[in-house]
Amino acid sequence: MAADRKGESWAVLAASEMGKGVWLKQRLAQLRPAPLIIWDTNDEYDQVAGQVASLAELLATLQRNPKARIRYVPRSRTDKQLRAEFEAWCLLVYHFVGATIVVEELADVTAPSYAPPAWRKLNTRGRHHQGLTLYWCSQSPAFIDKASLGNATHMHVGYLGEPRHRQAAAAHMGCSAEDIDALAQFEFIEYVKATKARAHGRVSLGGSSPRAKKRRPL
Repeated sequence: MAADRKGESWAVLAASEMGKGVWLKQRLAQLRPAPLIIWDTNDEYDQVAGQVASLAELLATLQRNPKARIRYVPRSRTDKQLRAEFEAWCLLVYHFVGATIVVEELADVTAPSYAPPAWRKLNTRGRHHQGLTLYWCSQSPAFIDKASLGNATHMHVGYLGEPRHRQAAAAHMGCSAEDIDALAQFEFIEYVKATKARAHGRVSLGGSSPRAKKRRPL
């Protein structure tokens, strides 16, 4: 029987310039997880992890140093190529027990009715059998696969401008779309599905770790 390891899947959702990237970088700097493997779509995590040039180099680096903190910037030019590249990346990183995995802009590689099989495995069996902690980010939660939202153990949500995106996030976090609409820049709501605890907080721009306040069960 496969080991039952406790992992997490964090949905990190907010419109552009609302602080989700700042929050996640601060959290990674505070926790310093290792290994750390980042799907760095926008090439923005250079202060967090070293870049590898290929999937082969990613694998070789992690085999040489199981505590490596690395990022991979996809090189595909078409949507079809990008999805294939993402699936290959997911297949590879699945095997690193206890790793922290970051995926930037999940809407680029999934759709409401589609997710690469390797991503589904990463976000379900990867948490339970490999002890993976996932942080997957999106500005457009209505455009990502529904299973990812359903499988998220934690929700971290900032302001979302489009009503359909607010509705998609709110449906999985014990609040209303209006609660999300009321958030100011850099404010967020966090929700833990297992305990139904909700917290409100604000991203610190001074470099300190963000704190969530007003934690309460629903």
